[in-house]
Amino acid sequence: MMLVYIYKSRLQALTAKHLDLHILKNLCLKTPIFRNYRTKTTTPTNAESSEFKISFLQNEYGLSKKSLIRASECLSFDFSDQRAHSVLQLFRTFGFPRPNINKIISKYPGILKGYHPEMLIKPKLEFLLSMDLSRAEVIAIVTKCPPILHRSLNNRIKPTFNLLSSLIGSRDTLVLLKHNPHILTAYRIQDLSFNFEFLCELGVPRFQIVKYLAGPFPVLGKPHDKLRSVALKVKGMGFDLSSGYFFDAVVALCHVTDSTWEARCVLFRSFGFSNHEIDLMLRKLPRIMCYSEKKISESVQFVVNKLQWTPSRLSCHPAILSYSLQKRTIPRCSVLQVLVSKNITRESYRLSTILSLTQRKFLMEYVNAHMDKVPEVMEAYQGKLRFDEYTFKQKGQ
Repeated sequence: MMLVYIYKSRLQALTAKHLDLHILKNLCLKTPIFRNYRTKTTTPTNAESSEFKISFLQNEYGLSKKSLIRASECLSFDFSDQRAHSVLQLFRTFGFPRPNINKIISKYPGILKGYHPEMLIKPKLEFLLSMDLSRAEVIAIVTKCPPILHRSLNNRIKPTFNLLSSLIGSRDTLVLLKHNPHILTAYRIQDLSFNFEFLCELGVPRFQIVKYLAGPFPVLGKPHDKLRSVALKVKGMGFDLSSGYFFDAVVALCHVTDSTWEARCVLFRSFGFSNHEIDLMLRKLPRIMCYSEKKISESVQFVVNKLQWTPSRLSCHPAILSYSLQKRTIPRCSVLQVLVSKNITRESYRLSTILSLTQRKFLMEYVNAHMDKVPEVMEAYQGKLRFDEYTFKQKGQ
């Protein structure tokens, strides 16, 4: 501050003596420009700014630190503009519980950067309420799919809801929306309309179409030309249009290229599968073509080499390839091998059934029931015991 004072005093003195303007300009150019270094040194670093954002939102709204970490990394706004406060206050006023707000921010932190929440977010909440949904149901829908609040109300949300209502009825649309709210954001309206009408004309039952509207794979939102060609190809493969396997095959073909599909067929042939066995396997588990080459190779090698299954038998029970080899198949087979090696049982097992059991049921029937006599079963179940050979008897072999 003293240097600034001296600088101003010199300028005043020179001006008072009517110095030549040229001299004054030269003097100003040679005089150093003094900055307010105090401001620079007190500006918080990025890390300090992030900590401030997290602490502020924690203290102001009681949000969890975990849910705010991503938000603090994504947001670069100045808290003085009140955007985050306005969004969170709107949620709180509408009745969103704190855990739901935490989930929304964790999934979609950009919502805190929303401009004019009263104009852009509130109308969407009110529209959802107007569709005979309770406030609790609206909160659940937004928590599942926060991007709903980012989509255009007039260009996306309303038209999609109206189209679905015309196709399957407003009541079924509401049921669908509560089960899978992403239907309001995942589909292009024109493609959805064309695809729905085409599948109905092809002979696919409406209940199957509605079922896949609610599913995790939005195949009905695919470009119409793409879905049409895939559906006709699957029909030509002999799939029953009234079966859920038809749509499973459509989903698989929509998510892999023709070259990948053929590469998977070549891989199965390398393990001794005939074309007929590959076709049979595809009819029972179409999504197998979406698995990585590594997963298929490791699973087939274990089942064929360690469990002594033939390709013919495996093609009749391809679901065994869908399970995690390290987390389910090997530990459960190891448990059965321990029971046989300790002479606890001599019965034969239907492995396809045992692998399909829930974790709780398998643990109760095959591990906990024998823990007292054979504590090794727990080690086997935890993957700590592995066997070079699995000699337990299997039904069907």
